[in-house]
This record gives sequence, C-alpha cells and structure tokens, in this order.
Amino acid sequence: MSQQLIIPKVCNLIEEIFAHAQRTLDSFYTDCMILTQPPDGAEVIALNDYLQPERFLSVIKARPEYEKTQDIRIAASIWNKVYSWKTLPGVLALMTWAGVGLDASLENVSFVLEDGQPKAVWFHDLSCTVIYPKRSFIPIPKDYPGKIVNSVDALHQAVFTGLFQRNLAPMIDRVHSLTKLSKKTMWGNAVNASEGQFAELSKCSSPEAIQADYSVLYEQPYSSVMPDRNPLYNLVRTEQLNEPGLPTQVTVRLTCCLYNFIPPYDAKCPNCPLIEPKERIALMKEELAEDS
Repeated sequence: MSQQLIIPKVCNLIEEIFAHAQRTLDSFYTDCMILTQPPDGAEVIALNDYLQPERFLSVIKARPEYEKTQDIRIAASIWNKVYSWKTLPGVLALMTWAGVGLDASLENVSFVLEDGQPKAVWFHDLSCTVIYPKRSFIPIPKDYPGKIVNSVDALHQAVFTGLFQRNLAPMIDRVHSLTKLSKKTMWGNAVNASEGQFAELSKCSSPEAIQADYSVLYEQPYSSVMPDRNPLYNLVRTEQLNEPGLPTQVTVRLTCCLYNFIPPYDAKCPNCPLIEPKERIALMKEELAEDS
C-alpha cells in the first residue's frame, strides 16, 4: 500500500481514538494536545526552534519569576514545570488508557503558544504512532496499515524513546547548560507533572495498565524510560496525614521546584519537600476550599 493511502488511514484511526478521549477523559489531558493542523492564526513554533539558546533565554528572562528574583535558575524551573505539564500528561494518558503511542520527539512536535506561553503540543506526523491493540477500546481493522506492537514493553519503548530520550532529556541538557538549573530538579518537575495522573486514570483504565506503566516510570531504577539509570525513579515519597477531611497520605516531592524562593515567599506548593506537615495541611485545606 502506498504512503498516500497509508497515512490517511492511520491518521483517521488515531483521530477517532482522540475524539473519544476528548469525550471520556478529563479535558486536562486533551486540551494540551493537537493532532490536526492548528487553526489559522495560531502562533506555532517547532520545539527545536523554541529551545534555541537566544530565544530560550529571552523567554526565561521575560517571565515574572525572573523579574522578581533576577535568578535565572528559578525562572527556568518554573518554565520547565509548564513545559512538563504541557508535554507529558496527554501522551502518557493515551498510552495507558488506549494503548496509543504518539511520537513526542522534538523533531515531531511544535508548541502552540498563547501570549507567548505554551498552550498545547501539536504532533506533526501521526503515521509513526504505534498501537497496542490489547488496550484499545476500538477494534483495530485487520487491514490497518499502521504500526502495531504486541507487548507492553514494546509500547513503552516506542513512547519513552520519543517522550523522554528524544524530548525531555535533550531539553533538560540544554536548559542545564544555559542556566545551571539542576537536572534533578527538572526531572522532579517531570514526575510532578505526571505521577499523580495515574490515580485519576484508574477511574477509566485497567488496574493492570496503571500498575505496569506506573511501575516502569517511577518505581524501577533501571527501565525503558532511559538507556541508563531511570531519572524519574525515587523522586517522590509518601507522607502520612492524620487530619479529618484530607487523604490519609500525600505524595511529596524530593526536589523543590524553587517556587518557594520567589519573593515575597508566601506562595508554596502543597507537595513541597521544604515545608512542615502543619503547613502542608493548611495549604491542602486552602486548595480544597478554592476548588469547592
């Protein structure tokens, strides 16, 4: 079958799955992804261009955190948190929920910007997407010409190669070289942007898929996340709580995102490793009150 016939068939199926995801999953996972041509007038920039040193440094220095602190590491860390929140959740959600492995390598994605800030990730080429049929809720046609994988390991390898080895890792290397921000801080930001979503996805995904993906991502020191040691491993801990109206335990980061060091020093993350349990409880209660 020619490429002219293969690509539309692959794209149609991936877009059908994504449309179902938009109806089923929390919009948090789908609003940060664009699988078709962005609308006319949208501000779009390839990630490789976005990360070019001169442009990247201008983006960081334009952030309000830099204006308040004049510390490029703090501004870079908060930027990196935004990058992780826009890049990771949707790709990982589709992998766990539907067995879809999008190619999130730097060469295949662009940011759609809003007021100069990342709003969503656009995936240029869907023809390299892999599907693991055992997780798909849509029967895969027998004549489907796209890439099929027959194991969870193969699904992980496809997703993690693009997402971590060919996106986050080179991005983190580049940011570290330009700002000296700790790589461990940035990998901690990646865990912070993705680890908690698996509890949420358990409402609509199989326990086996949740456990398999979570374990490889966060619980194994060596896994398919990266060729060497897994940089996502052991970057959170569990803290017990004994407070009516709150969960009995909470996940706490092992690395601070540096938000704690922005003047006037009165805004902190509830999962910050630098605060005491009493302050954490108060912050969690504040969040609950705001949500209600």
